[in-house]
Amino acid sequence: MKLTIIIPYYNVLDHIKRLFTVLEPQLDDEVEVIIVDDGCNEKELDNLKARVIHLETNSGGAGKPRNVGIENAKGKYIAFIDADDIVTADYISEIKKKIDEDKDIIYLSWVSNKHDVVVTDRPPMWNPTVWSKVYKRELIGNTRFEEVINYAEDKKFNDMIKPKTSSFIDKQIYVYNNSREGSLSKVGVRKTFRIIFTLVGIHYIVIALFIFLIIALLGMNLFFVVISIFLVLLGLALIVIGNTVFKPRD
Repeated sequence: MKLTIIIPYYNVLDHIKRLFTVLEPQLDDEVEVIIVDDGCNEKELDNLKARVIHLETNSGGAGKPRNVGIENAKGKYIAFIDADDIVTADYISEIKKKIDEDKDIIYLSWVSNKHDVVVTDRPPMWNPTVWSKVYKRELIGNTRFEEVINYAEDKKFNDMIKPKTSSFIDKQIYVYNNSREGSLSKVGVRKTFRIIFTLVGIHYIVIALFIFLIIALLGMNLFFVVISIFLVLLGLALIVIGNTVFKPRD
């Protein structure tokens, strides 16, 4: 098996169907596609030409689905596609040409509604994404994406990868969709803010409880009673905001 393509999925059925209208005609016995359904239980994915792994619960970001994909990959090389992006009709054939060069990593050229990038040696430093690269599986080894807080996990992953040899594709074969609110990267950012708001809220409530304890031991003081009630209300408000404003999108 030459190539494994890993696609994390979260509530973008129309987008991934569009992707597969382009991707499926390119598939052959040397290429496998692994879709990791991140807690959506989307049965229509099983109709696509791919191996689908359904995770029971949503992880809140792309890190865990990508790790599951890596652990199940059989290809000599691994590529990542975001489910709401699209590729060109020669995406796989261009990558397979470079696979034959047997380099550690292959850098891809790409386009979006904000950028038009042609790689002629190495990719721009400001784009640390994994979808813009194809990795030799033995180069990845035991390296995995961070799953706890899903923010900048692409950069952290690439910082741990140490390729010695590289190649590039100067034809733009990847189209990045940076306009959709429900992408997995933004889901991860929302999860991070939800955790922060919740933890700060709990912190204020704990302080208020400590003040209540002091009041109980030393006697009633109206000023400290007001302060403690204010901290409880502030803490509850932050928890509510974190779990409503930054809750996962359906």
